[in-house]
Amino acid sequence: MTAEHSHDLPKPLLVSAGLLILLAVSLVIVGDELPQAAPLSADIVVSSHDIRLRTLEDGAIQPVLVDGTRLPTLKAEQAGFVSGVMRGLSRGRKLTGSDPDAPYRLSRLRDGRLLLTDTATGTTINLDVFGTDNAKTFAALWEQGEARSGRAPR
Repeated sequence: MTAEHSHDLPKPLLVSAGLLILLAVSLVIVGDELPQAAPLSADIVVSSHDIRLRTLEDGAIQPVLVDGTRLPTLKAEQAGFVSGVMRGLSRGRKLTGSDPDAPYRLSRLRDGRLLLTDTATGTTINLDVFGTDNAKTFAALWEQGEARSGRAPR
């Protein structure tokens, strides 16, 4: 016994799906035309360091300043948050066809906030919104960058 039933979708459902697709396409087109966020004003940035973050085979992360200066390696158990942030930014780089080896910019603002900017895509993340424990790892990298560059952390 086979039960017969219609495979036809109700017309209101099809119209709604079509409108949803039209809305999504419209938002993409309009979104491309919207002004982009202005770059950070130099007067609010205390200091920045361009840094590459390499994931090692054991899950540790090797931070290297763009001048080649190696910062202390983050052991795998310390690098969880950093790895998560890097995965998200790497995905953005793949989606946009951006340079996967471009450095990240770690910036301390005058108000104390810490930002990570993907120099390849322009994506900026306020690291403090993830909580102080998570931001501490990046703050330590910024402080090490300050020490290596001869500037005292502020």
